[in-house]
Amino acid sequence: MSKNTFLVVANWKMNPLTLKEAERLVKNFEGGIERLNKRDFWEKINLIICPPAIYLGRLGRGKHYSLGIQNIYSETRGAFTGEIAVRMAEDAGARYALIGHSERRIHFGETDEQVNLKLHACVKSLMTPIVCVGENLEERNNGETTRVISRQIRSAFHRISILNLPKIVIAYEPVWAISTMKSGSSAEIDDPNDIMGIVILIKKVLSDIYQKDVADRVRIIYGGSVNPTNIASLLEVNTLSGVLVGGASLTVFDFLPILRKAYGREEE
Repeated sequence: MSKNTFLVVANWKMNPLTLKEAERLVKNFEGGIERLNKRDFWEKINLIICPPAIYLGRLGRGKHYSLGIQNIYSETRGAFTGEIAVRMAEDAGARYALIGHSERRIHFGETDEQVNLKLHACVKSLMTPIVCVGENLEERNNGETTRVISRQIRSAFHRISILNLPKIVIAYEPVWAISTMKSGSSAEIDDPNDIMGIVILIKKVLSDIYQKDVADRVRIIYGGSVNPTNIASLLEVNTLSGVLVGGASLTVFDFLPILRKAYGREEE
């Protein structure tokens, strides 16, 4: 995959409720993209769909899009009821794995140490890990953003070889942005300067751990309530390598405008 290819990751979370709906959604995405009539679309956009794990094997591998899993376990096999090993996810068709998503940290108590173990499991395979980091509203208001994200990065990358860095993607998904969106105010989440500052921070922390030229090769994407309204502002941050889309990836009417904007980002 070219470094200039823009990542668009669709995290469906615990949606939709049936396989039939999931298949229809994928079909509608593909049809909408085909109607754009852009021959080089798939050269510029790397679409990754992360459905509920139960749908992975049934959705199959698309001609153009890739599949991702929303969560994996750090062990390779054993008595771990309800968990999915990396090898299992790969066999079902997943090529990407979300690690440390804020909802996993909040609702399931996932720790920085567990994120590190999952990242180690991923880099030992062909799976591309997408490591999620971000501060919550209280941490942001207390001026702890730098400390929290630095801690999350240092912990996640503990004893990760420098050789594995280029295959890892980092998603900055500020929990406060998602909360702000729910409260009906989206003023802060669209500020390109804030996001650019976080990208610089992440690369600095990685440079401190490894070395700058390798750290600069790590792709960083943004995942704070991405939608058709704010995508244009997000694309102003030219150091971003993509976006992680949640609820807006569940309808063609919201998701296709995001894909169109992402495709035409270099022309605007």
